[in-house]
Amino acid sequence: MWDIKEQILTASSKLDIELNILPKEEAEDIKQSIMNKYLEEGMSRNFPLFERLHDYVGIDVPDSWMWIANFIKKTPVILFFNPEDEKEYYRLNSGEDVVSIIDEIFNVEFYVTNLDTEYLLGYNHSQCLVASGAASSWLENHEGYKARYNK
Repeated sequence: MWDIKEQILTASSKLDIELNILPKEEAEDIKQSIMNKYLEEGMSRNFPLFERLHDYVGIDVPDSWMWIANFIKKTPVILFFNPEDEKEYYRLNSGEDVVSIIDEIFNVEFYVTNLDTEYLLGYNHSQCLVASGAASSWLENHEGYKARYNK
């Protein structure tokens, strides 16, 4: 079975998508910023993050992960995973790039943020998309969210 890194590199090559693996120190800074901003006070700093987030919005629609391209648009994005699945943090140029790559790899839990960690989006094994920070109101106002929850 292919590991996630191999799948991502193969997909980016196949789709001609530029990506960079962040240096360990930069990846660690992003991870710590996310832990500080989005985890409940006093919660363990372990992955997966989904059960430990405070102030988030979530939806259980199987293809909702594809919606993230609409939020991120054409701004740089950091894609990362539960460390036991994949340790690297990947920088991509747009939300479309993230969606295209995730569409090519096997079902995995993943997270995305920007370089300033202004938001955190995640998609888990239960097919739930979660949004924190600047992404929360976006998800709440998304047509798919409104349709699901009749808002």
